[in-house]
Amino acid sequence: MKDILSLVPTKVNDYVISLIDGQELIIKIVPERKTKHGDFRKSNKKYIITINRINNKYRFLLILIHELAHFNVYKKKIRTKPHGSIWKNEFKKLLQPVLDKKIFPNHLQILIQNHMKKPKSSFSYDSDLEMELNKYDNNIKDYTYLEEVEIGNVFRNNDKYYKKIEKRRKRYLCIEKDSGRKYLFLPHAKVELI
Repeated sequence: MKDILSLVPTKVNDYVISLIDGQELIIKIVPERKTKHGDFRKSNKKYIITINRINNKYRFLLILIHELAHFNVYKKKIRTKPHGSIWKNEFKKLLQPVLDKKIFPNHLQILIQNHMKKPKSSFSYDSDLEMELNKYDNNIKDYTYLEEVEIGNVFRNNDKYYKKIEKRRKRYLCIEKDSGRKYLFLPHAKVELI
């Protein structure tokens, strides 16, 4: 519990304890994964949440509450979609006391409130929120957002080179230089400009 409390803003420690204390739940802090921030599962009659060890207390708190919402929905033994309306309502219910405390910086608070009107399965699909959350990472910004790259320019992402072609509704169409395959990227994809 102490490890978890060190990773969230201190103003919500009592609330986090109230959500976790007495639950038959194991919360593991794991090395950072590229494919997900956290997850919930039942394994051998144990409820387990894993969350990436990250240095952004606001992001960690949001991920923790996201996964606790999955845990609470699972305990109700209701068959539902993982990120369906029942989960969304539970997520909103669990996050509201945190929003009421106004622990987030003002602009981040506004973006989270907007996101929570219709939460998605991941904050990663909300570019404005994701870019604002990135400001509270404790590392030096050594990347460029794809939306900052001019159309027609080449960039590197995960050791592959792409050319930015055009903006679609919310994503950018890019072509991988070696294979010629086309991919859609979110505006906040972290890239290296070539």
